[in-house]
Amino acid sequence: MPSVLSAQPQDVDAIVDDLADNGVAAPGDQSELAAVVQSAAAEHDLALSVVVVPRADGQAELVELAHAVRSERGGTVLVLSPEYTAAASDTYDDVDEFVDGLPGGDVQAAEQFVDELTDPGPPWLGIGIVAVLLVALVAGGGRWWELRRRRRRDAAALAAEGERLRSEVAEMADEMLSIESRTALLEDAGLGAEYSTVAVEYRDLVHEVERDPRDRRAANALAARVRALHDRVQALDLATRP
Repeated sequence: MPSVLSAQPQDVDAIVDDLADNGVAAPGDQSELAAVVQSAAAEHDLALSVVVVPRADGQAELVELAHAVRSERGGTVLVLSPEYTAAASDTYDDVDEFVDGLPGGDVQAAEQFVDELTDPGPPWLGIGIVAVLLVALVAGGGRWWELRRRRRRDAAALAAEGERLRSEVAEMADEMLSIESRTALLEDAGLGAEYSTVAVEYRDLVHEVERDPRDRRAANALAARVRALHDRVQALDLATRP
């Protein structure tokens, strides 16, 4: 069907009539554009109408024309002119985003418009979710590894502290025996009572240091008891010497 656009580019009824046979309203040979329209329908189920306007007074005129043709014909409408492009669609809310940067040739512009409109592109939401999960996984793994390394380091430190405390308590054994014998000879009630108290604490500590401290607080408390007992043993040792 011969186009009437060169005479009346704003005649929506004439354009809709021209689109009826092949989805294209354009001056001259429409076969290549018609092939793009047919391919869009066959491959993407896209009801495309392509309108080529030889001249336009501005972008707003083409936008108005695209919406007018869509209202009459439905589907997706692409309007091309040498200077401007516009689009309207019943299916795609953001169709205007795909008209910027189209090439100058009408066929090439229509092909790129279809490609960009129907290509979903990278699944940015999915990629974003995966990226967040990966970051969380890496962060969680790093945290887990750091906690494990810290626990192992703390366990080694507590084991070393337990061994040190056992050694200190063991070193007091000979002193305790020596003090016991001297206290018995002195027959001093006060020293005897102090020795009995120290001996009970010593026996308790012997049992306490058999196991490594369970945490740093327990290690500090046990070390304080060992130091206090050592001081009392030293004081008794001095008090019972001749």
